[in-house]
Amino acid sequence: MNKVALITGGVRRLGRQISLYLASKGYDLAIIYNSSSPAEIKRTSALLNAFGIKYKLYKCDLKNIKLLKNTINTIGKDFKKIDVLVNNSGVIKKIDLFDITEQLFDDTIAVNLKAPLFVSQFAVKYLNRSKAPVIINIASLGGMQNWSGFIPYSLSKTGAVKLTYLLARRLAPKIRVNAIAPGTIIIPGEEHGTPKKINVSKIPMKKYGTSADIINAVEFIIECSYLTGHVIPVDGGRLLNN
Repeated sequence: MNKVALITGGVRRLGRQISLYLASKGYDLAIIYNSSSPAEIKRTSALLNAFGIKYKLYKCDLKNIKLLKNTINTIGKDFKKIDVLVNNSGVIKKIDLFDITEQLFDDTIAVNLKAPLFVSQFAVKYLNRSKAPVIINIASLGGMQNWSGFIPYSLSKTGAVKLTYLLARRLAPKIRVNAIAPGTIIIPGEEHGTPKKINVSKIPMKKYGTSADIINAVEFIIECSYLTGHVIPVDGGRLLNN
């Protein structure tokens, strides 16, 4: 039986790259999406078809916890187990403090923090069916630095960092939980929705990252069986500027 990975937001941008990597390693995939366009779904499906693995796409608004629970249970019935869970879905908006609305704040927290908590909670019984289950949270450098132009986003990602620590402690020794905190990652053709990039001169490595850099971190987390409760910044050294 193939290993099984569940990826939220796995149809486009970084989530698609993670999905394709796991497919290349022979994982069957359960992919949750919500706002991805039919064109994006078609493109991702075409790419996944080339790997000959089993995959299914599930439309689900992560803000709807009841629907989310039903979706995870449907995935459990379809795939029987989960070996790797990647909490990748996220929303980001640059906004001034005085323009933040309650709706924007609530939606950001719901998708970036509340959903990873409940996806993980609902998935535990299927993760426990795996020999070596792993949860990977996609956090952000914004959860480790003070991005005053992204207050709701940064607060949600700070919570995702703390959630990683708490889940790792609660779910050990059976389930390992780690996170990746990307800096500025450029995916050709996938720039839509990405805020204006930081000046590259402010990054010690003097370059932006690529999806391959994140994939390397995903691979390391999966393969390193003694790693849990850590957040790995993949940022070209940008965190050194704190």
